Amino acid sequence: MLSSIVVPIDGSDLSKTALPVAEQLGRALGSRLLLLTSGWGSTVDELQAALDAEAAKLDVPTATSVVPDTFPATAICHAVEGTDDAVVMATHGRSGIGKALLGSVAEDVLRGTERPVLLLGPSASPLPKITGGVLVVTTDGSAVSAGILPRAARWAKALELSVRVVAVTKDDGSPLGLIERDELERRMSAAADFLRSEGLQVDVETLTGRDAASALVELAAHLPAAMIAMTTHARTGWNRTALGSVAMKVVHDSPCPVLVQKPTD
Repeated sequence: MLSSIVVPIDGSDLSKTALPVAEQLGRALGSRLLLLTSGWGSTVDELQAALDAEAAKLDVPTATSVVPDTFPATAICHAVEGTDDAVVMATHGRSGIGKALLGSVAEDVLRGTERPVLLLGPSASPLPKITGGVLVVTTDGSAVSAGILPRAARWAKALELSVRVVAVTKDDGSPLGLIERDELERRMSAAADFLRSEGLQVDVETLTGRDAASALVELAAHLPAAMIAMTTHARTGWNRTALGSVAMKVVHDSPCPVLVQKPTD
C-alpha cells in the first residue's frame, strides 16, 4: 500500500480539484494524504493556515507540509523521493512558447520523479464516485506499456474498478507500433490474463484511428471512464515532453484523471 498520496496545493481552485480524487484513492488504499505547498510571497503561517483549512474538510488521515522558497516541482519530487508514494495533482495545461501542454509544474514533476503521478488535465471532470467505475488500461504491445499493469491491478482492486485493456490500431487494423498484429493481440490477451489473475473483471478492446490519443479520449468520454492508466515512453527532445507525445495529449484532453507511470528500467 502507499504510505502517502501527495497532493500539491497552490491556493488556486484548480489545484483543489485534485482533493476529492485523492480522498477517494486514499480511503480505498488505506493511505494518508499529504497536502503540500511551496512558493514565495506568503508567510509560512499563511500557507500553513490555508493547508490546514483544506485538510479539515477531508475524511481521511491528512498531514500538511509547507516548503517555502522552493520551486513547486522540486518540493513535490523531494516529498516522494525514496518512497512508494504517489502524486495526485491538477494541471492547468497551458500551452505556448516554453510551455508543455501539461503546464510547467506537472511537466517538471514527471521529469523529476519515478513515482506514479495521477494527473487531472484541463478537460477532466472526474466522476463523483470513482468506486465501481471503469479503468482504461492502455497498451501498444511493448514491454514498456506493460509496466503499468501491477499498479493498475492494485488500484483497480482497491477502488473496485472493472478494467478495459485497450490498444489503438490503424484503420486497416495494423498496429501503430512496431509489432505485428498477431503479436499485439497476444500481448493484449496476456495483459488481460494478468489482470484477471488478480481477481479483476477485464474486457479487451481494439480501437482504430491514426491518432491514438484522440481515440483513447473518445472512449473515456463514451464509457465514461473513471480513470485511464498508461506507461509513458518518456521520450525527450524537440517537440517531446517527459510524458511522450501520446500520453501528453491524453492527459490534456481526457475527461477523467490519467495515471502516468514512467518506465522503471
